[in-house]
Amino acid sequence: MKYGRRAPTNAPALKLSTVLKSVQIPTHPAIADYGSVINDWQMLGNDQYGDCVAVTWANNRYLVTKYLADTPVYPDYDKVIEFYKTQNPNFPADDAGMVIQDALDYLRKNGGPDGVKAVAFAKVDTSNIEEVRAAAAIFGSIWYGINVTAANEQEFDRGQAWDVVSHSQILGGHGIAGVGYDPDVRFVTWGEETEFTDRFVTSNQMEEAWVVIYPEHFGTKAFMEGVDLNALKAAFKSITGEDLPTPDDPTPTPDPGAASFQVTDTVAQTHITNSAKRAKLTVEQWMNHHFDKYFDID
Repeated sequence: MKYGRRAPTNAPALKLSTVLKSVQIPTHPAIADYGSVINDWQMLGNDQYGDCVAVTWANNRYLVTKYLADTPVYPDYDKVIEFYKTQNPNFPADDAGMVIQDALDYLRKNGGPDGVKAVAFAKVDTSNIEEVRAAAAIFGSIWYGINVTAANEQEFDRGQAWDVVSHSQILGGHGIAGVGYDPDVRFVTWGEETEFTDRFVTSNQMEEAWVVIYPEHFGTKAFMEGVDLNALKAAFKSITGEDLPTPDDPTPTPDPGAASFQVTDTVAQTHITNSAKRAKLTVEQWMNHHFDKYFDID
C-alpha cells in the first residue's frame, strides 16, 4: 500500500456552500452508500506507486458513470498512469505523488484520459459533517485528501472504521474516493471499501475534500434539486474569469425518473449485506448492532 497525495496549495477555489440551493444544508437520506453495489474496485498501481490521486479519479469516474450513464466506464491502469504523468512526466523515475487541486484543474481545462472534462469543482467544508453527507448524496462521490496514520493502516487491515488515534505516526498523505455514508462516511482505498468515523472527517487528518461536477450530473434529479445553477455560474466566473461550460441548458424541473444518485431498496440491502460480511456478522447481528443508526428510537 502506497501514498502519494502532496500537500494542498490552498489556491482560490469555489466553495460548495455558496452554490447549494438552500442556505441551510439540503435534506439528505440516512444512508447513501453507493459503493456497496460495486464489487470490483481495483488497486490500479497504488500498491507500487504513489498514484492514489489518479486512482481517485478512476474510482470517481467509475461511480459517476455507473449511476448516471448508460454504460459504466472504469478507467484502467494505463489511463491512471497517463493521468499520473500530468504531474510526474518522467514516470516511473518520477513518482512524487499529485496535488489534488492541480489534478482537478487539469481535468477542468484538459479533460481526463477518458476524454471527459470536469465542468467545475468545489471545496467541501469537512468541519460540517452534514455538508459532507449532503455533498455525497448530491454528487455521489467526494475526493478526500487525508493524512494516514499507522493506526489507520491497522484499522484497514481489521475492517474497522478509521478514527483519530493520538500519537499514532503519520505515514503519508493519501487521496481517496468517497462513495457515500451509512451514516459513517464511506470511501474506497487500495481496492476496498471502508469508512471513517465522524471524528476523523472533522479532524485535521482530513486536510481537504472536493466534489467534481461532470457533464453527467447536469439535469439529474439530485443535482437540479440541490444546486443553484445561477449561483454556480456566478461563483465559477468569479474564480476562473470564464463562463461555466454547461453541457446543455438543463430543464428547471427535473424528470423524477431521470438517472440520479438515489438510495434504492437494492442499494440499501446490498450495503447491509456487504457491511455484515465485512464485519463477519450475520445480517441480523449487524442490524441489531447498528439499529440506532437508521431508525429514530423514542
